[in-house]
Amino acid sequence: MFASARHEPFGTIGAEIHAGRFSFKLANGRHYRDAAEPASVDRVNGDGSRLLTVGEALGPEGRFMVDELTVDLATPQMLDSFEVRIFDTPSSFVLFEALAVPVASECPFRGHGGRISLSEVGSIVRLRDWERFEQAVGQLHRALVAENDLDDAKGSVLTFLAVVSSAILDFGGNRKLHRFQLDSARRLDRLATVEEVAKEACLLCQNLVGEYLPVQRNHTTAAIDRALRYVESRFAMEIADDEVAEEVGLSTSHFRHLFKERTGVPFHKYLLNLRLERARQEILAGTAPIREVAEQCGFVSSAHFSRAFSHRFGMPPKQLRESV
Repeated sequence: MFASARHEPFGTIGAEIHAGRFSFKLANGRHYRDAAEPASVDRVNGDGSRLLTVGEALGPEGRFMVDELTVDLATPQMLDSFEVRIFDTPSSFVLFEALAVPVASECPFRGHGGRISLSEVGSIVRLRDWERFEQAVGQLHRALVAENDLDDAKGSVLTFLAVVSSAILDFGGNRKLHRFQLDSARRLDRLATVEEVAKEACLLCQNLVGEYLPVQRNHTTAAIDRALRYVESRFAMEIADDEVAEEVGLSTSHFRHLFKERTGVPFHKYLLNLRLERARQEILAGTAPIREVAEQCGFVSSAHFSRAFSHRFGMPPKQLRESV
Protein backbone atom coordinates (compact mmCIF):
# COMPACT_ATOMS: atom_id res chain seq x y z
CA MET A 1 0.00 0.00 0.00
CA PHE A 2 1.16 3.58 -0.73
CA ALA A 3 4.17 2.32 -2.71
CA SER A 4 3.71 4.50 -5.79
CA ALA A 5 6.70 6.57 -6.88
CA ARG A 6 5.13 9.76 -5.53
CA HIS A 7 5.15 8.27 -2.02
CA GLU A 8 8.27 6.08 -2.10
CA PRO A 9 11.01 5.94 -4.79
CA PHE A 10 11.35 2.68 -6.69
CA GLY A 11 14.21 0.63 -5.32
CA THR A 12 13.54 1.63 -1.71
CA ILE A 13 14.02 -1.26 0.73
CA GLY A 14 10.71 -1.29 2.59
CA ALA A 15 10.88 -4.58 4.47
CA GLU A 16 12.99 -7.66 5.10
CA ILE A 17 12.01 -11.32 5.43
CA HIS A 18 13.75 -13.49 8.04
CA ALA A 19 13.10 -17.24 7.83
CA GLY A 20 15.40 -19.34 9.96
CA ARG A 21 18.95 -18.42 8.90
CA PHE A 22 17.69 -16.90 5.64
CA SER A 23 17.06 -13.17 5.09
CA PHE A 24 15.75 -11.34 2.04
CA LYS A 25 15.29 -7.60 1.48
CA LEU A 26 12.12 -6.39 -0.29
CA ALA A 27 12.55 -3.55 -2.80
CA ASN A 28 9.75 -1.32 -4.07
CA GLY A 29 9.05 -1.89 -7.76
CA ARG A 30 10.49 -5.40 -7.67
CA HIS A 31 9.16 -7.37 -4.69
CA TYR A 32 6.13 -5.21 -3.95
CA ARG A 33 4.18 -2.40 -5.60
CA ASP A 34 1.33 0.01 -4.95
CA ALA A 35 -1.80 -2.05 -4.28
CA ALA A 36 -3.98 0.46 -6.12
CA GLU A 37 -2.33 -0.30 -9.47
CA PRO A 38 -5.05 -2.00 -11.56
CA ALA A 39 -2.78 -4.15 -13.78
CA SER A 40 -1.86 -7.71 -12.85
CA VAL A 41 1.79 -8.76 -12.70
CA ASP A 42 3.65 -12.02 -13.25
CA ARG A 43 7.34 -11.23 -12.99
CA VAL A 44 10.38 -13.43 -12.33
CA ASN A 45 12.88 -11.06 -10.74
CA GLY A 46 16.13 -12.92 -11.29
CA ASP A 47 17.10 -12.88 -7.60
CA GLY A 48 15.28 -16.08 -6.63
CA SER A 49 11.88 -14.39 -6.31
CA ARG A 50 8.68 -14.07 -8.29
CA LEU A 51 5.79 -11.59 -7.95
CA LEU A 52 2.37 -12.81 -9.13
CA THR A 53 -1.07 -11.20 -8.84
CA VAL A 54 -3.49 -13.75 -7.35
CA GLY A 55 -6.66 -11.70 -6.89
CA GLU A 56 -8.34 -8.62 -5.44
CA ALA A 57 -9.52 -7.61 -1.96
CA LEU A 58 -11.85 -4.95 -0.59
CA GLY A 59 -10.33 -2.41 1.79
CA PRO A 60 -11.43 0.85 3.48
CA GLU A 61 -10.48 2.85 0.38
CA GLY A 62 -11.88 0.44 -2.21
CA ARG A 63 -10.53 -2.55 -4.08
CA PHE A 64 -6.83 -3.31 -4.21
CA MET A 65 -4.69 -5.98 -5.87
CA VAL A 66 -3.34 -8.95 -3.91
CA ASP A 67 0.11 -10.15 -5.01
CA GLU A 68 1.93 -13.33 -4.05
CA LEU A 69 5.69 -13.08 -3.52
CA THR A 70 7.54 -16.38 -3.80
CA VAL A 71 11.15 -16.50 -2.61
CA ASP A 72 13.43 -19.50 -3.12
CA LEU A 73 15.76 -20.32 -0.24
CA ALA A 74 19.39 -20.37 -1.33
CA THR A 75 19.79 -23.81 0.29
CA PRO A 76 17.17 -26.24 1.69
CA GLN A 77 16.71 -25.88 5.45
CA MET A 78 14.25 -26.41 8.28
CA LEU A 79 12.42 -23.19 9.20
CA ASP A 80 11.92 -22.71 12.93
CA SER A 81 10.90 -19.06 12.64
CA PHE A 82 9.45 -16.55 10.19
CA GLU A 83 9.38 -12.78 10.53
CA VAL A 84 8.69 -9.81 8.25
CA ARG A 85 10.41 -6.66 9.47
CA ILE A 86 8.71 -3.50 8.18
CA PHE A 87 11.03 -0.51 7.86
CA ASP A 88 10.15 3.14 8.45
CA THR A 89 9.23 4.02 4.86
CA PRO A 90 6.02 5.42 3.30
CA SER A 91 4.83 1.96 2.25
CA SER A 92 2.62 -0.18 4.46
CA PHE A 93 1.95 -3.89 4.10
CA VAL A 94 -1.08 -6.13 4.51
CA LEU A 95 0.01 -9.76 4.95
CA PHE A 96 -2.58 -12.46 4.34
CA GLU A 97 -0.51 -15.57 5.03
CA ALA A 98 3.01 -16.96 4.83
CA LEU A 99 3.69 -20.49 3.63
CA ALA A 100 6.86 -22.57 3.54
CA VAL A 101 6.53 -25.04 0.67
CA PRO A 102 9.14 -27.77 0.09
CA VAL A 103 10.27 -28.27 -3.50
CA ALA A 104 9.28 -31.70 -4.76
CA SER A 105 12.33 -33.93 -5.21
CA GLU A 106 11.16 -35.13 -8.61
CA CYS A 107 11.06 -31.55 -9.91
CA PRO A 108 13.94 -29.61 -8.36
CA PHE A 109 14.37 -27.03 -11.08
CA ARG A 110 10.86 -25.62 -11.44
CA GLY A 111 9.95 -24.69 -7.91
CA HIS A 112 6.95 -22.60 -9.05
CA GLY A 113 5.64 -25.28 -11.39
CA GLY A 114 5.25 -22.72 -14.16
CA ARG A 115 4.76 -23.56 -17.82
CA ILE A 116 7.16 -22.39 -20.50
CA SER A 117 5.55 -19.75 -22.69
CA LEU A 118 6.06 -19.71 -26.43
CA SER A 119 7.85 -16.36 -26.10
CA GLU A 120 10.51 -18.08 -23.95
CA VAL A 121 11.27 -20.83 -26.47
CA GLY A 122 13.43 -18.62 -28.68
CA SER A 123 15.54 -17.57 -25.70
CA ILE A 124 15.91 -21.19 -24.59
CA VAL A 125 17.26 -22.17 -28.00
CA ARG A 126 19.58 -19.15 -28.30
CA LEU A 127 20.98 -19.98 -24.85
CA ARG A 128 21.37 -23.66 -25.90
CA ASP A 129 19.53 -24.81 -22.79
CA TRP A 130 18.87 -28.42 -23.77
CA GLU A 131 17.05 -29.40 -20.58
CA ARG A 132 14.46 -26.61 -20.82
CA PHE A 133 14.05 -27.29 -24.52
CA GLU A 134 13.20 -30.91 -23.70
CA GLN A 135 10.72 -29.59 -21.15
CA ALA A 136 9.13 -27.33 -23.77
CA VAL A 137 8.83 -30.24 -26.22
CA GLY A 138 7.23 -32.37 -23.51
CA GLN A 139 4.79 -29.58 -22.77
CA LEU A 140 3.93 -29.36 -26.47
CA HIS A 141 3.42 -33.13 -26.64
CA ARG A 142 1.02 -33.13 -23.66
CA ALA A 143 -0.97 -30.29 -25.17
CA LEU A 144 -1.24 -32.10 -28.49
CA VAL A 145 -2.44 -35.33 -26.90
CA ALA A 146 -5.23 -33.36 -25.20
CA GLU A 147 -6.15 -31.51 -28.41
CA ASN A 148 -9.43 -32.46 -30.12
CA ASP A 149 -8.97 -30.56 -33.39
CA LEU A 150 -6.52 -32.12 -35.84
CA ASP A 151 -5.85 -28.91 -37.76
CA ASP A 152 -5.23 -26.96 -34.56
CA ALA A 153 -2.74 -29.62 -33.47
CA LYS A 154 -0.84 -29.37 -36.76
CA GLY A 155 -0.86 -25.58 -36.54
CA SER A 156 0.57 -25.66 -33.02
CA VAL A 157 3.46 -27.86 -34.16
CA LEU A 158 4.29 -25.61 -37.11
CA THR A 159 4.18 -22.52 -34.89
CA PHE A 160 6.55 -24.14 -32.40
CA LEU A 161 8.93 -25.22 -35.16
CA ALA A 162 8.88 -21.72 -36.67
CA VAL A 163 9.89 -20.14 -33.35
CA VAL A 164 12.72 -22.65 -32.92
CA SER A 165 13.92 -22.19 -36.51
CA SER A 166 13.96 -18.41 -36.12
CA ALA A 167 16.09 -18.69 -32.97
CA ILE A 168 18.55 -21.05 -34.68
CA LEU A 169 18.90 -18.61 -37.58
CA ASP A 170 19.78 -15.92 -35.03
CA PHE A 171 22.99 -17.73 -34.09
CA GLY A 172 24.09 -18.91 -37.51
CA GLY A 173 21.74 -21.61 -38.77
CA ASN A 174 21.71 -21.98 -42.55
CA ARG A 175 18.85 -21.47 -44.96
CA LYS A 176 18.02 -25.17 -45.19
CA LEU A 177 15.83 -24.46 -42.15
CA HIS A 178 13.30 -22.87 -44.50
CA ARG A 179 13.10 -26.15 -46.39
CA PHE A 180 12.73 -28.02 -43.10
CA GLN A 181 9.62 -25.99 -42.30
CA LEU A 182 8.09 -26.82 -45.68
CA ASP A 183 8.94 -30.52 -45.38
CA SER A 184 7.47 -30.58 -41.87
CA ALA A 185 4.19 -29.11 -43.12
CA ARG A 186 3.99 -31.80 -45.79
CA ARG A 187 4.71 -34.60 -43.29
CA LEU A 188 2.08 -33.31 -40.89
CA ASP A 189 -0.45 -32.95 -43.69
CA ARG A 190 -0.31 -36.71 -44.30
CA LEU A 191 -1.26 -37.58 -40.71
CA ALA A 192 -4.84 -38.48 -39.83
CA THR A 193 -4.95 -38.45 -36.00
CA VAL A 194 -3.87 -36.17 -33.18
CA GLU A 195 -1.86 -39.02 -31.66
CA GLU A 196 0.18 -39.31 -34.86
CA VAL A 197 0.77 -35.55 -34.86
CA ALA A 198 1.99 -35.64 -31.25
CA LYS A 199 4.47 -38.42 -32.02
CA GLU A 200 5.69 -36.75 -35.20
CA ALA A 201 6.13 -33.42 -33.38
CA CYS A 202 8.72 -34.92 -31.04
CA LEU A 203 10.67 -36.40 -33.96
CA LEU A 204 10.59 -33.13 -35.88
CA CYS A 205 11.83 -31.17 -32.87
CA GLN A 206 14.72 -33.58 -32.33
CA ASN A 207 15.68 -33.43 -36.00
CA LEU A 208 15.49 -29.64 -36.07
CA VAL A 209 17.84 -28.96 -33.15
CA GLY A 210 20.07 -32.02 -33.53
CA GLU A 211 23.15 -30.21 -34.83
CA TYR A 212 22.65 -27.04 -32.77
CA LEU A 213 21.96 -28.27 -29.23
CA PRO A 214 24.05 -30.86 -27.37
CA VAL A 215 22.10 -34.06 -26.83
CA GLN A 216 24.64 -36.32 -25.15
CA ARG A 217 23.60 -37.25 -21.61
CA ASN A 218 26.25 -38.36 -19.13
CA HIS A 219 27.00 -38.31 -15.41
CA THR A 220 27.96 -34.62 -15.46
CA THR A 221 24.77 -33.50 -17.20
CA ALA A 222 22.76 -33.27 -13.97
CA ALA A 223 25.34 -30.97 -12.39
CA ILE A 224 25.24 -28.53 -15.31
CA ASP A 225 21.43 -28.77 -15.35
CA ARG A 226 21.45 -27.64 -11.70
CA ALA A 227 23.90 -24.88 -12.54
CA LEU A 228 21.68 -23.55 -15.33
CA ARG A 229 18.64 -23.52 -13.05
CA TYR A 230 20.65 -21.81 -10.31
CA VAL A 231 21.77 -19.08 -12.70
CA GLU A 232 18.26 -18.77 -14.18
CA SER A 233 16.75 -18.02 -10.77
CA ARG A 234 19.45 -15.50 -9.79
CA PHE A 235 20.51 -13.95 -13.09
CA ALA A 236 20.06 -10.36 -11.84
CA MET A 237 22.36 -10.89 -8.86
CA GLU A 238 26.15 -10.68 -8.72
CA ILE A 239 27.15 -14.33 -9.19
CA ALA A 240 30.47 -15.83 -10.26
CA ASP A 241 31.38 -19.18 -11.77
CA ASP A 242 33.26 -20.34 -8.65
CA GLU A 243 30.10 -19.78 -6.57
CA VAL A 244 27.99 -21.85 -8.98
CA ALA A 245 30.67 -24.55 -9.19
CA GLU A 246 30.59 -24.92 -5.41
CA GLU A 247 26.78 -25.01 -5.46
CA VAL A 248 26.74 -28.02 -7.83
CA GLY A 249 29.75 -29.81 -6.31
CA LEU A 250 32.39 -29.32 -9.02
CA SER A 251 35.83 -27.75 -9.01
CA THR A 252 35.90 -24.33 -10.68
CA SER A 253 38.17 -25.46 -13.52
CA HIS A 254 36.11 -28.57 -14.26
CA PHE A 255 32.90 -26.57 -14.07
CA ARG A 256 34.21 -23.97 -16.52
CA HIS A 257 35.12 -26.69 -19.01
CA LEU A 258 31.78 -28.52 -18.73
CA PHE A 259 29.74 -25.32 -18.78
CA LYS A 260 31.35 -24.03 -21.98
CA GLU A 261 31.05 -27.48 -23.56
CA ARG A 262 27.34 -27.49 -22.75
CA THR A 263 26.40 -23.89 -23.65
CA GLY A 264 29.04 -23.02 -26.25
CA VAL A 265 30.17 -19.91 -24.34
CA PRO A 266 32.05 -19.13 -21.10
CA PHE A 267 30.04 -18.58 -17.93
CA HIS A 268 30.29 -14.77 -17.93
CA LYS A 269 29.11 -14.64 -21.55
CA TYR A 270 26.18 -16.96 -20.81
CA LEU A 271 25.12 -14.79 -17.85
CA LEU A 272 25.26 -11.68 -20.05
CA ASN A 273 23.21 -13.38 -22.77
CA LEU A 274 20.62 -14.57 -20.23
CA ARG A 275 20.23 -11.06 -18.82
CA LEU A 276 19.81 -9.65 -22.33
CA GLU A 277 17.21 -12.28 -23.26
CA ARG A 278 15.19 -11.52 -20.12
CA ALA A 279 15.46 -7.79 -20.78
CA ARG A 280 14.20 -8.33 -24.33
CA GLN A 281 11.16 -10.21 -23.00
CA GLU A 282 10.44 -7.42 -20.51
CA ILE A 283 10.74 -4.72 -23.17
CA LEU A 284 8.39 -6.56 -25.53
CA ALA A 285 5.81 -7.47 -22.90
CA GLY A 286 5.85 -4.55 -20.47
CA THR A 287 5.85 -0.79 -20.18
CA ALA A 288 8.59 -0.23 -17.60
CA PRO A 289 11.21 2.37 -18.56
CA ILE A 290 14.29 0.98 -20.32
CA ARG A 291 16.55 2.10 -17.48
CA GLU A 292 14.40 0.23 -14.96
CA VAL A 293 14.41 -2.92 -17.11
CA ALA A 294 18.20 -2.76 -17.29
CA GLU A 295 18.50 -2.49 -13.50
CA GLN A 296 16.02 -5.32 -12.88
CA CYS A 297 18.01 -7.58 -15.19
CA GLY A 298 21.32 -6.98 -13.42
CA PHE A 299 22.91 -4.16 -15.43
CA VAL A 300 24.60 -1.40 -13.43
CA SER A 301 25.20 0.87 -16.43
CA SER A 302 22.42 1.81 -18.87
CA ALA A 303 25.04 2.64 -21.51
CA HIS A 304 26.62 -0.81 -21.23
CA PHE A 305 23.19 -2.40 -21.40
CA SER A 306 22.30 -0.49 -24.57
CA ARG A 307 25.58 -1.42 -26.29
CA ALA A 308 25.33 -5.09 -25.35
CA PHE A 309 21.66 -5.22 -26.36
CA SER A 310 22.35 -3.65 -29.76
CA HIS A 311 25.22 -6.07 -30.39
CA ARG A 312 23.07 -9.13 -29.61
CA PHE A 313 19.77 -8.14 -31.23
CA GLY A 314 20.83 -5.70 -33.95
CA MET A 315 18.92 -2.73 -32.55
CA PRO A 316 18.95 -0.64 -29.36
CA PRO A 317 16.32 -1.40 -26.70
CA LYS A 318 14.43 1.84 -27.35
CA GLN A 319 13.99 0.92 -31.03
CA LEU A 320 12.69 -2.53 -30.07
CA ARG A 321 10.14 -0.96 -27.70
CA GLU A 322 8.97 1.44 -30.43
CA SER A 323 8.58 -1.42 -32.92
CA VAL A 324 6.00 -3.21 -30.76
